[in-house]
Amino acid sequence: MTTLLTFRDNIKAFFSRYDYIITPLLKWLLALIVFVTLNRQFGYMTILNRGLLLFLLACICAFLPTELITTLGGIMIVVQSFGVTLDVALLSLALVLIFYFGYMRMVSKTGIIVLLVPICYAWHLIYALPIALGFLAGPAAIIPLLFGVILYYYEQSLGDLVNLLAASTEEDDTIQGFQYILNCLLDNKLLLLTVIVFTLVVLVTYVIYRTSFQYAWIVSFFVGGFLNIVLFLIGSVTLSVEVEIGSILLGSLVGLAITFVIQFAKGIVDYQRTELLQFEDDEYYYYVKAIPKLSISESNKHVKHINSKTHN
Repeated sequence: MTTLLTFRDNIKAFFSRYDYIITPLLKWLLALIVFVTLNRQFGYMTILNRGLLLFLLACICAFLPTELITTLGGIMIVVQSFGVTLDVALLSLALVLIFYFGYMRMVSKTGIIVLLVPICYAWHLIYALPIALGFLAGPAAIIPLLFGVILYYYEQSLGDLVNLLAASTEEDDTIQGFQYILNCLLDNKLLLLTVIVFTLVVLVTYVIYRTSFQYAWIVSFFVGGFLNIVLFLIGSVTLSVEVEIGSILLGSLVGLAITFVIQFAKGIVDYQRTELLQFEDDEYYYYVKAIPKLSISESNKHVKHINSKTHN
């Protein structure tokens, strides 16, 4: 444990010392991954599928607030939708504006979550995301998480629409893109199940994590992972939908591993040194439970060697 704590503290000290380099680099990498993933999923406008353009956009985002990544991602989705039909583009614009004015204007810092969801789907890590968000962001993550799930299935429906339009004859002009996509979203039981399960997992993980009993953070992670698996199994039977049990199980286990690593980086507590404090002022009594974090404070030791020489 001492070795791990020392390694963690060294990493944190390194990040703190070179923050002016590491932070823009990480933001650039995040922006590039987001833009590349969106263009692979919404690849209907060839003008946006150029590596140099995505590289330059990522460079711009590296030195500006993270909210810009979300904004550019939304614009990219709308522009890509113009490559399908005009009504689909207007529907994409409406969804982006609803998310922006309904959420981003009030809670902008967690808006990037909406674009992390398609990435997690592409990397088969989606079932790990609600467990991690439960203790990292709490209830504030629910809305962008749900919008991200809708965005993923929106892209799936959009792909089906493109294939349907390509197979239709020129005389067949009865297909309305926005109506087709809305029907697909409203009739998608797996989408409904995912929204319900992810909401419950985030809330339960957050509530348990915030309680004060010993090892609450460990309990919250395991309960969140357990709910993630059980609720999908129950929902698949109740709603008669097929779910990938292997992906859910693996994703939940990966989510547990990720949360443990993040929690260790944030700091784990030493329950053996718990202190209960009581103090008062003119109006209230205060009862405080203080639990210190485990840390290793390395002292720089300078050893001075004195070699005595004997003279004959």
